Amino acid sequence: MKQSKRIAECGMMTALCVVIMIVGNIMGLGLYISPMIAGLLLISPGKKYGIKYHMTMYLAVCAVSLITVADMEQNLMFLCFFGCYPMLRPQFEKIQAKPLRMAVKLIYFNLVIAAVEALVIFVLVPESMGAGMFIAFMVLFNLTFVCYDFVVPRFELLLKRYLGKLK
Repeated sequence: MKQSKRIAECGMMTALCVVIMIVGNIMGLGLYISPMIAGLLLISPGKKYGIKYHMTMYLAVCAVSLITVADMEQNLMFLCFFGCYPMLRPQFEKIQAKPLRMAVKLIYFNLVIAAVEALVIFVLVPESMGAGMFIAFMVLFNLTFVCYDFVVPRFELLLKRYLGKLK
């Protein structure tokens, strides 16, 4: 495939991810959902063209979202976790033991999300949630992550099947 087609496809996918981030911000419902969907959409060209293109798309979405999306928590969720997790996931999958692999993923997830939420709570929006609310949030968000981690390989399989028929 020609270089210009690769760049055009990656550019269109990057633009779609940015639009999803903007629409999620406008609707007010997309604080956590839009970064998840944008991260999933980066998987297809990333698998197809390699880590170099995946990283470039990720950084482009981060840069444009920081400029266009007003909600900093949404931007931080994409920047710190949901945008880079599809690139890091193959590294996690190299761990043979499933319980250990899931434990490592959950530890990574909790460290990143706790850091982002601490930044939001203490710097961006002081007194936005109390300790009890934070604990409830982390428990529910861990359940959401387990579901997200379950969806990612199935989404990759769906893309592989769809893209295989497309060729």
